[in-house]
Amino acid sequence: MTLQFELLQGEAQSARLGRLHTPHGSVQTPAFMPVATRGMMRGIFPQQLRPMGVEMALCNSFHLYARPGVEVVQKLGGVHGMLAWDGPILTDSGGFQVFSLGALNQVHKDGVEVEHPIYGGKINWTPKLAFETQAGLAPDVAMLLDICPDKPLDQKICADAVQRTVEWARIQRDLHDQRGGASSGQAQFAIVQGGVFGDLREQCAKQLVEMEFDGYAIGGVSVGEGHEAMMKGVEHSCPYLPLQQARYLMGVGTPQDLVEGVARGIDMFDCVFPARAGRFGTALTDQGRLHLLNAKFKDDARPIDPECDCEGCLSKVPRGALRAGFKSKELLPPILVSLHNLHYIQKLMQRMRTAIADGSFAQLRMNILRSYLPARLAELERNA
Repeated sequence: MTLQFELLQGEAQSARLGRLHTPHGSVQTPAFMPVATRGMMRGIFPQQLRPMGVEMALCNSFHLYARPGVEVVQKLGGVHGMLAWDGPILTDSGGFQVFSLGALNQVHKDGVEVEHPIYGGKINWTPKLAFETQAGLAPDVAMLLDICPDKPLDQKICADAVQRTVEWARIQRDLHDQRGGASSGQAQFAIVQGGVFGDLREQCAKQLVEMEFDGYAIGGVSVGEGHEAMMKGVEHSCPYLPLQQARYLMGVGTPQDLVEGVARGIDMFDCVFPARAGRFGTALTDQGRLHLLNAKFKDDARPIDPECDCEGCLSKVPRGALRAGFKSKELLPPILVSLHNLHYIQKLMQRMRTAIADGSFAQLRMNILRSYLPARLAELERNA
C-alpha cells in the first residue's frame, strides 16, 4: 500500500479533519508525532505509546546514520524494529540538525559538511546520502534534505535557502523515481522554506508542488523567531499547498502553537518539547504550565494533574515528592512528568479532532489560548 491522505473536513486555511493511510496503518489528523530521535523514546516504553493515543512516531535519519548506522538498523528490523513500534514512522532528513549543529556556513552546492556528532571528523551530508540513508532505514515517510535558515527574518539568507532547497528537492525526487516512486513503499514529503517572507514561501511551495510529492511540510518556523512570525510562515505557505494532501508543521509542540497551527490548516506536528519539558520539571495542564521545581509545590500532595488519567497521574506520586526527586536527581520524576506531557498533548489532539467534527473548535482554541497565550486570545476577541 502507498501513502494516501483522505481529507474528511475543512479547507486550505481552516481546521481540518483527515486520515493518513500508510503501509503500517492509518493516522487520524490533526496528529502529533512524539520524537524518538535516535530510534528510542527517552523514558517511555514502546507499549505505552498507543494507549496514550500515539499513531505515528518520528526518528531522525542523520542521528541514526551517525549511530548505530544504517546496516545495524537494517539488521534490527529497520527503523520499526529499532523503535519496537509497528505503526507508521516518519524520518527527518537532518536539515534541522545542520542548523542546530552550526554547520550552515559549511553548505556547498552538493551538500553540507557537518561534524560527526559521535566520532568527530566531518560527514558530507548530501541529498543523495540523505535519500539513501532513509531508503535503508525504511520509514513510511522520508523527509527531503533541505536548508533550514538560521535567520528567518533575513530575506537574503532565506532566498538562498529556498533556492538550495528546491535544487536538492529535484535531486531527491529523481532518486525516488529511479527507486520506483510510490511502489517502493516509501513516501516523500517536501519542505517549504522562506522564513517570514510571503513571496519566498509562495515561490518555494509552487516549485515543490510542481514536482508532485506525497505531502508537504512547512519548515524553518521553529528556530527562535517567536509565535507570530512562526504563524506568518504557516499563513504564507498553506494557500499554495494541495488541498487534498497532508500538511506538516515541523518542530512545533506547545499547546498554543498546536491549536493555532490546526486553526490555519495544519494536519501533522512533531516536537521534542513535551517530553523535554517533562524531563526538566514542567508539566502541561489545561490551567497552563506547572513548574514543579518552584518552592510552592514543596508540600503539595496532589498528583501532577488531578483531572488526568495518564499513568504518571494515576500513580498518585505527589507534586511535592516529584519536586524532591528532581532536586535529588532521581530517575522517576522526569519519566512520570514526560509521560504526562505526551499524554496531555495526545489528548489535546484528540480533543481538537472531536471539536472540529462537532463545531466547537473555536471554543477549545479560546480555552487553550486563555491558559497559554492570553495576548493572542485578547487579539482574537477584539477582532471577533
